[in-house]
Amino acid sequence: MAQNDEQQGEQCVRTEKELPIAFGNFTNKENWDFFYAARGAGNFSEWYADWPQLRTLLRNHLSFPPSAPPPEELSILVPACGNSRLSEHLYDDGFRNITNVDFSREVISAMMKRNLRERPGMRWRVMDITDMQ
Repeated sequence: MAQNDEQQGEQCVRTEKELPIAFGNFTNKENWDFFYAARGAGNFSEWYADWPQLRTLLRNHLSFPPSAPPPEELSILVPACGNSRLSEHLYDDGFRNITNVDFSREVISAMMKRNLRERPGMRWRVMDITDMQ
């Protein structure tokens, strides 16, 4: 196994150990605040795939049908955004009207600070997606 693969494997194990253990813990805001505070602002999590695997797929789907608005006019909601860099990548790829929502005040504050200058058009909201109004 290459050193790079070993490092990635170690990162996965470390991340797994930091995640809440029981399903109920995923629904508790305080657990997520603790999780994000313990990991630090510079440690990102991607649940499904990294940007290189998602870019073409998302770009194709977000621009279909051909009558869809251009990327800079399309409204995108990223629910339970956590500290994923997905919205940053979308913004850098031309999508500007992006709203990020999470019920962890800790992660929204950190991500807002991180993106305030470079991505001023993104919006960040502390909100429970199971009780949106």
